[in-house]
Amino acid sequence: MRARRLDELTLAAPERVAVLIVDDREENVIALSETLSMPGYEIVGAHSGPEALRCLLARDFAVILLDVVMPGMDGFELATLLKKRERSRHTPIIFLTAAAPDHAKIYRGYAIGAVDYMAKPVDPDVVRAKVAVFADLYRKDQRLKRQAEALREAERRERDLAIAELRVAAERRYLNLAEAVPQIVWTAGPDGAITYTNRRWAEYAGPEEVRADGWHWLGALHPEDAERCESVWRGALDTGSECEFECRLRGREASYRWHLCRTVPEHDPQGRIVGYIGTFTDFDELRRALEARDELLAIAAHELRTPLTALKLRVQSLQRLVEADEPARRKVEGAARQCDRLERLLDDLLDVSRITLGQFELQLQDTDLSALVCEVVERTREEAAAAGVALTADVTPGVTGRWDRLRLEQLLTNLVCNAVKYGDSKPAQVVLTADGENANLSVRDNGIGISAADCSRIFERFERTAQSRDLDGLGLGLYIARQIVRAHRGSIQVESELGAGATFLVTLPRVAAVHGECVAGRLG
Repeated sequence: MRARRLDELTLAAPERVAVLIVDDREENVIALSETLSMPGYEIVGAHSGPEALRCLLARDFAVILLDVVMPGMDGFELATLLKKRERSRHTPIIFLTAAAPDHAKIYRGYAIGAVDYMAKPVDPDVVRAKVAVFADLYRKDQRLKRQAEALREAERRERDLAIAELRVAAERRYLNLAEAVPQIVWTAGPDGAITYTNRRWAEYAGPEEVRADGWHWLGALHPEDAERCESVWRGALDTGSECEFECRLRGREASYRWHLCRTVPEHDPQGRIVGYIGTFTDFDELRRALEARDELLAIAAHELRTPLTALKLRVQSLQRLVEADEPARRKVEGAARQCDRLERLLDDLLDVSRITLGQFELQLQDTDLSALVCEVVERTREEAAAAGVALTADVTPGVTGRWDRLRLEQLLTNLVCNAVKYGDSKPAQVVLTADGENANLSVRDNGIGISAADCSRIFERFERTAQSRDLDGLGLGLYIARQIVRAHRGSIQVESELGAGATFLVTLPRVAAVHGECVAGRLG
């Protein structure tokens, strides 16, 4: 019985993560180690900045407890070095000090990138609670990375087995292989009508339930997915391009499971399309796991809003108190900007969750886009001037349409701020024109530019260019911008070369939706 309880405790123990304690006093390291001595933590102690750097070269840590006052290299110097390293840049740092609270030091710590600042002697319960938060976030991040890698590996295997081999195999070998693979495999003629499905279709849908030949397969799609998937498929037929979409397929007993559909065209020696090969791959469990991850991100973002709101109120109070003290005012303004930055990051995470969970809605209203562009540009001028960017606008007056004003403001702010951030202190321009059907917006900078390889992926979640990795951000802004444009039935693209700046081109139909004042749906 006792052995069984020990096994249960072992199974319930959290994944071990490393915590680094940096303090020049041995008794402080021992005390903190004892405070955090519990399952799930591996405590590593360092008694100087150089020793801490050696520890960080050897491994990653979930959180660092860092003493401010140390001989030689103090805590601020060590933190500055850590934030310059790619590997430790995002490691949370909690500063510890035995001295009386010093606002200047506190502001300096937050400016460097600390997540918290605690005075000694520390409350053991508070230390354990704060470390537990960052340890749990670290564990979740590691699990997400492993899941993403597993997904990429599964996609590579699927592509090799379900498509590449089928395209080069002879007809008999192709048929045998198509019948053997676990995916639903099908072929279609040049007009898109299905001509063949392997036996996996009958096993999944039932031999008498759903016909797949011709265009009857559309009847197996979930009603919420049918129109979107048919549109994507017909668009691929019009352009003769590869196609990919996610959908729910009805199986036996009217149950639905998520499938990933991929198609590729087949060409004859003259390059003419003679048909298409496609697969449906069941990824229902993975989809539900990703939705659970997005829900977790949303919960985490909501939970972080409470302390952030309190922090912003404190900072605002400090701004009023130090209004006449110029040096202090600048420091408090710096803290306020960091709060605003954190708030924008949380907003981005919430938007990504809404998009993935199909809760991204537009509130359509008559909107003067010309006035909105001028407002955003004017609001960004101070930031542009501080970055040495001459920001100008060429706006056609009276460009109106039925759009979600707040979402377009978010889109414009993102594009204009990016032009300033990556503008390399060179001029940037916003141009708005219109025709009878569309509003056409371009935001151009003359900065660092984007490589051709990066242009194809910067609109994906958490993607950043190699040139932007030294700058702040999660790589969500352009992903959200694309979803906003898509929700308005518009288009967004980028034209760029390395070192030659970038131009983002947005087209927005002046009537974004036909039915109702609210548009919602699953995007991505």
